[in-house]
Formats: sequence, structure tokens, C-alpha cells
Amino acid sequence: MAIYHCTTKTVNRSSGRTAVASMAYRAGEKLTDERTGLTHDFKRKEGVVYTEILSNLDTELDRSKVWNLAEKSENRKDARTAREWVIALPDELDEEQRKELAKEFAQSLVDRYGVIADLAIHAPSHNGNDKNHHAHILLTTRKAELDQDHNLVLKDKADIELSNTKRKSLGMGTSQEEIKQIRATWANLANHALEYAGYRERIDHRSYADQGNQLQATIHEGSKVTQMRRKGIDTEISRFNDTIKQQNSQQLQYKQQHKEQTLA
Repeated sequence: MAIYHCTTKTVNRSSGRTAVASMAYRAGEKLTDERTGLTHDFKRKEGVVYTEILSNLDTELDRSKVWNLAEKSENRKDARTAREWVIALPDELDEEQRKELAKEFAQSLVDRYGVIADLAIHAPSHNGNDKNHHAHILLTTRKAELDQDHNLVLKDKADIELSNTKRKSLGMGTSQEEIKQIRATWANLANHALEYAGYRERIDHRSYADQGNQLQATIHEGSKVTQMRRKGIDTEISRFNDTIKQQNSQQLQYKQQHKEQTLA
């Protein structure tokens, strides 16, 4: 069954993260952060299926230059230097279809904000859920342009990075409302891909409560709980989530059986 997952978070210096290190890990590459002097080598990282940098600029972009520029463009010690989107890619699709779907979503973000998107598609981990195909998309927080010498420059902040006060003064909705719109966009793109590939499965960006389907939400597990799962160690959160997933599965089976009986 296709799973909906589309979340966003930011890369902030205040939390000790950098755009260069973040993308080096996601792309499985070796990148040097020119601001800190640190080299981040993740060439041995497994599971990176595909990477690509997308933009609307008429030039070829270098990953190291893009993310070092993203860091250099910010002066504050608590600056936000990148935004990440993480999406679950439908297991029903084949590798090429998943790649094209991820690229389509990344390009929609480029078109919407005028930024650069760096896409990294990951395969399921060996010790985890074998259907967990997913993609990481790192965005610059500033709009990308080429100067008169054809050099890459990062200019104004992208709309989604503006404060809600600033957005209100410009006649925009809140950033939270915008995130909901993007989550809906992902659902629409994924459902179109599933339909085009001949599958009936669909995903829904709405919460279970908004869907009115009597399903219960699970608790976000985070990296520590996930790592413990892979080692076969149960936690209170993982046990709770397993129970909820089982109950939801039973509820869906009941609804499907009832639907089939009604149609019979």
C-alpha cells in the first residue's frame, strides 16, 4: 500500500548543522565546507540510488559550489542555510518511475520559489523497511540567479523563508499554510504517477482526523528509535506504533470487505 510521507525541516547553524555537510551525507559524496574548513566524506554511504541538481538557470551547477555559496550568503551565527523536503516514494512504482516522480516534485519547488534543488534518492536500508524508497531534496533558502558574468548568485530569500509578519504585509498566507499546499502538491503528483502506472492505490496528504476514516496516527519515531528497531530492540514508542498500525490495518481490511459486500 502506498504510504504518504512529505515533511520539511530546515538546516540551521544554531543546531550545529551546515548545508554542505547535509548534502554530502545525502548525496554520498565528499565535500569540503570552505567556511569551517571541515571535509565531510560520505563516499562509502550505501543506498544512494540517484542524485541530480535542478534549477531554472542556463548553466551546469556544481554541488560543492552551490552549498558553499549557500553558507557564504548568510552572516548570522543562527542562520538558516537550507531547507529539506523528505518524501516517501511509492513502492508500487519501478526505479525509473520513482526517479521521474521525485524529479517532478523537486522541479515544482524550483518553479515555485526560484531556488536550486539538490535531489538524492535513497533505497531502503538493509536492516529496515524494504519498501522505504525515499528522496531528500535540499533547497537553497535564497533565489538563484546568474550575474552579468554568468556567475551563480543567491539573492532574495525565497517566499517560504519569510517570516509570517513579512508574508502578511505582502498579502501572503502563513508559511504553515504554504507547507500544506506543497504537501497537497506532492499527493497529487504521486497519485497521478500511480494512476499512470496502472495502480489503484492512492495517498492522502490530510490527517486521519480530516479524512474521517477512523484511523489513528502514529508517533514520529526519530533516528534513535529507528536505529533501535534495526537492532531488534523494542521501545515504548515502537510498540505503540506497531499496535496502532495493526489496528489501522484491521480497520482498512474491514472497510474493504464491507465495500466488496456492498458491491456484490
